[in-house]
Amino acid sequence: MLKISVVLDEQQQTELQMILVDKDAEAALLFLKEVIWSQIQAIHHKELRSHLEKGAV
Repeated sequence: MLKISVVLDEQQQTELQMILVDKDAEAALLFLKEVIWSQIQAIHHKELRSHLEKGAV
């Protein structure tokens, strides 16, 4: 499996800090789905597309 770096802008960092301070499990799961998982999926999609394009040459 690839190593993946996740990038958080200032707003996302603040949101994550608030979630941690509040110990809000529901917001944490939503953050993981919407921010972290969406970045991971985008990277996997890009890798798959790149792999398919290489095979088409």
